[in-house]
Amino acid sequence: MSSKCFDPRVLGLLFAACAAQAQVNRCTGPQGEVRYSDRTCEALGLTRDAESSRRLSGVRIEYYDVSGADGGTLSASLAQRGPKGFHGLTDWEYRYDYRVAPTPAGTCRVTGVRTSVTGRILMPRWVDEPKAPKALREAWSTYMDALMKHEEGHMATGQSLTRALQADIGAATGPDCKTLRADVERLAQDLMAEHQERDRRYDAETQHGATQGARFTPP
Repeated sequence: MSSKCFDPRVLGLLFAACAAQAQVNRCTGPQGEVRYSDRTCEALGLTRDAESSRRLSGVRIEYYDVSGADGGTLSASLAQRGPKGFHGLTDWEYRYDYRVAPTPAGTCRVTGVRTSVTGRILMPRWVDEPKAPKALREAWSTYMDALMKHEEGHMATGQSLTRALQADIGAATGPDCKTLRADVERLAQDLMAEHQERDRRYDAETQHGATQGARFTPP
């Protein structure tokens, strides 16, 4: 229900490649059950949600355990073990690299841009789910789906930032290359601040996911 952003900038001609991560897919079963997997949905006999799976590109999903076979105990475990007072947390990290070159007219332009974003979504894993009554399991499944969709929204902000960096840095020019590099750095920091504010507004407008259904209400 919250997110953190990091800024490990990559400047000049060097580019630190991010470690390869398996594509996480959002899969849906015939009864509407949802499963997230780094295996293809087809291999699991499920249907792939293409839009959600696209938002999960470059993301790894990690879990923390919660327990309880009744609603009260489970809610207490979530409150106690959730990260930073929330039930879900998204971290995203962006990188960018660009090249500049003088023009025949004596000015300077960007000749190439590379950007990337990786992320981690931390979600609860209910270890006592098999022991719980059906109504509670169904409420949990509905909540987990809504919570994950909210966290996907945080990840989408990081992905939007890399697209903005790609477009705006790629179009940048300057009277000379030293000035252009300084302008690009200011541009990148402004875009980062803009997207951090967008992430904060997203939580405020959705009440940390509550308006999207991410509110756990045991039956």
